[in-house]
Amino acid sequence: MAQQFQEALIRKRAVLEMTGWSNSTLYNRIATGHFKPGVKVGSRMVAWPRSEVEAYIQARIAERDVEIGGAA
Repeated sequence: MAQQFQEALIRKRAVLEMTGWSNSTLYNRIATGHFKPGVKVGSRMVAWPRSEVEAYIQARIAERDVEIGGAA
């Protein structure tokens, strides 16, 4: 039987740790459309799909590699 992928939602603190951003940078990136807003999971709770945060990070790495002239 094939194993089914389960998405994980991570809270803001984990997003900030993974990206190295400050709180204001996170919200500035969301406001400018450079980062997707979180998913509402409660009346006052928001979380982000881990795979989206990881994909964002990988895309930034790929952009850097293109800018410096090739993949590492």
